[in-house]
Amino acid sequence: MFNRMHRPLKGLVSLSAILAAGATLADSTTNAPGSACAATGSASLTVRDDAEAENRSAFLVTALCPAERPVGAGTLTTTLSGRVFVVDQSSTSDVCCRAVSKNPAGAKVTGTWSCSSGSSSGYQILDLAALSDTYTFSSFFLECQVPAPSNGLYSRIQMYRASQQ
Repeated sequence: MFNRMHRPLKGLVSLSAILAAGATLADSTTNAPGSACAATGSASLTVRDDAEAENRSAFLVTALCPAERPVGAGTLTTTLSGRVFVVDQSSTSDVCCRAVSKNPAGAKVTGTWSCSSGSSSGYQILDLAALSDTYTFSSFFLECQVPAPSNGLYSRIQMYRASQQ
């Protein structure tokens, strides 16, 4: 009899833990490889064997990098920011990225561009300013512009982190 009385309490404690975990799902940070990014239009990015995406075309390529947006009871995120790890080997232009939100009705919210500095074979980190969009049917993504090759060297997106609240 003593054990039977505590079973409902055990269930209540489990339910409380699940609800508490659900409340924290609204904060979300995900990492993705550069290969998750897709080039727009007829442009293309080359996926390397290390999952980085580089621009081998003769033109600047705009890449869209998806950020899954959690939506559900108590889990809606409304703010997107990001961090993109890039290699900029162009001597004439920089890799630039920003956070974007767009809904099916066409409304688009764009963050400010963050750009690399100078040409280097080492990685650079682009911290993207946060944007806010409260519409539940908007999708979040990061947009990057990757310059064309320079002196036979390619610029690329190594990986990106999308942070949502």
